[in-house]
Amino acid sequence: MSAAPVAIIEEIVDQYFEDASFLWAQREAATKAVNHTLYDLAFLDGRIEALVDGLRVAGDDGWDLCEAGLDPEDPGTVFTASVIAFESGDEERMELVVDASGESRTAFRAVVSALGWMDVKQFNALIIGFVSNKSRPYRRLGIAACGIRRLNPKTYLDQAINSSDMFLRALALKAVGQLKRIDLLPQLQIHLQHENHDCRFEAARSALLLGDRSALDTLSAFILSPSKYMLPAMQVALRLADNQVAQAWLKNLSKKPEQRRQMLIGTGITGNPGYIPMLLKVMRTHALARAAGNAFAMITGINLAEEGLEGPWPDGFEVGPNDDAEDENTEMDPDEDLPWPNVELLAHWWAQNMQRFEAGTRYLCGLPVSPEHCASVLKTGMQPFRNAAALELALSEAATPYFNTSASGPEQIKSL
Repeated sequence: MSAAPVAIIEEIVDQYFEDASFLWAQREAATKAVNHTLYDLAFLDGRIEALVDGLRVAGDDGWDLCEAGLDPEDPGTVFTASVIAFESGDEERMELVVDASGESRTAFRAVVSALGWMDVKQFNALIIGFVSNKSRPYRRLGIAACGIRRLNPKTYLDQAINSSDMFLRALALKAVGQLKRIDLLPQLQIHLQHENHDCRFEAARSALLLGDRSALDTLSAFILSPSKYMLPAMQVALRLADNQVAQAWLKNLSKKPEQRRQMLIGTGITGNPGYIPMLLKVMRTHALARAAGNAFAMITGINLAEEGLEGPWPDGFEVGPNDDAEDENTEMDPDEDLPWPNVELLAHWWAQNMQRFEAGTRYLCGLPVSPEHCASVLKTGMQPFRNAAALELALSEAATPYFNTSASGPEQIKSL
């Protein structure tokens, strides 16, 4: 049912739409940003909700502006329009944004995020119609949304795992791990040799989340070949492999210049303080300094900016696109949000504190990995460290829930 007509100032409401779309894109980055805590995320969510509420109050006029501004190539506009469409319950509006979800994977994620944004009652009223829909786009969105909201769609998930639609099947295999559906572990094991890369990867990752360490061999293959799966595979496999195996994987990556950044990220994932001397050495290489500094922080728990251990940007060093029209480099700087490490100060800090770290022990944010410490990091850590803590907890026991650190900030605070 449409909202009652209200008098609006079109320019203001249109600004609500633009600002909400822009802030959602910022929020997507913030869920992985080293300078954002849970409370920063919650503050950003509050700003977005206030803008979306302005569109709700504008009723049909608000939707008209959403429809006019919807651009499948701009996922922020897809998210904002989707929230209004889903909350309205209007089939034509929902059809429009569901169609937009098929334009690209980024647009798809934006629509799933909108389903994740809805309040519990609205979502529960809508989701059965999605996961049971005859339309594949609806089922895809429904299964993905159930995964991020940790809501078990029961038999609809079982059906999706055997779908002839490989995208839907991969989403379902991922959701099995997110939802900790231990009863579906045999289905995951069947897919460990699946010819489809997405299905094989998601089956292996979910199987490991459910405690099947035999899936480590399948997942490790994704570490050793450059692809979109490499870093997600490292996030899981390097937390489970023994030191010798992990070292062999990282050594293999270090031999290839284009993969040395991934190798440095991997050292932080292992939590092994034995890599600290190497990280200090690599920090003197400008192109890799920030990634090495971030791995150092992941293991030791120091905050370079807050503890006065940040250095200046090196003179003459450039990375990413610039104002030169003839420069063919259009690659974005992958470490643009990371602080620049002051190598001398960090080396001094390590000399003063290295006795706190025991060889052979895995560390996260300065303390040995343990359920108690990970629970604490979930409450107070920066987002990358919170993401790590949630994964550590989920991998520790097959039945331990996999906490969603990208969910609504206020809802996360309430849960914790």
